[in-house]
Amino acid sequence: MKKVFATISLILAVVMCLALFAGCSGDTAKYVVLEENFGAEEYAIGFRKTDNAFALRVQEIIDEMIADGKAGEISEKWFGEDVMLRNVDFPAPIEDIGDDSLQKILDKGYMILGLDENFPPMGFRDETGTIVGFDIDLATEVAARLGVRLEIQPIDWNAKEMELNDGKIDMIWNGMSITPARVEEMNMSKPYIANRQIIIVSEDSGIKTKADLAGKKVAAQAGSSAIDAMQADAETFASFGDLVEFDNNNAAYLDLKVGRVDAFVVDEVVGKYMISQDAE
Repeated sequence: MKKVFATISLILAVVMCLALFAGCSGDTAKYVVLEENFGAEEYAIGFRKTDNAFALRVQEIIDEMIADGKAGEISEKWFGEDVMLRNVDFPAPIEDIGDDSLQKILDKGYMILGLDENFPPMGFRDETGTIVGFDIDLATEVAARLGVRLEIQPIDWNAKEMELNDGKIDMIWNGMSITPARVEEMNMSKPYIANRQIIIVSEDSGIKTKADLAGKKVAAQAGSSAIDAMQADAETFASFGDLVEFDNNNAAYLDLKVGRVDAFVVDEVVGKYMISQDAE
């Protein structure tokens, strides 16, 4: 009987050790960015199509922040260097028509920034649950110089235009890429950061080029410019086994890590930040 108990104890000890090892081993796979990508783009802030005065004043303040070095200081905090674009034009002209959009913001004393709260390092929740990020710091400084309070409103990124036009937010400021459709739908600021749509895969996936995505499951955030960029590469897009859309980039990256998708297409600033967090 003692031998039986000893054998059972030994088996239980082995099982517990294996479980402990499995729990501590975590995800050891490495994730890499392919050399090929789905194209370059630029970020801008979105305003209602009728809010010309407000859009122009915000842009004026950002220009001041670039000139006096404050924008560069914020950039260095988040990226380690000054990545602010300079000497650029509006994607489409915004005329000073004397509308009351700026005065309405000043009268109510605050401006509401709409964002996807899962978009690091532009705007995301830190370990305390506070929404932080590069865009948040820029907007906070703009609000201070405008003399109003900044309010932050997480939104469904796929419904961002509706949130803006319904008046639930005053601007979309969250690493939003300039696209022809967005230029038609809203006033857009001058571009302030350059970006690319990169492809992230597991290092041992065997995927080395865009051609290798043929027949594969590719993840992206619903309503994102990543999908527009992929669709613009018609031949590659048509070769996918499936395009899997997610509510946010965190969910898409998680599915890549657990093997439910083969590749993840995302903004470069976000994707490289996610990979860097895994490496820590």
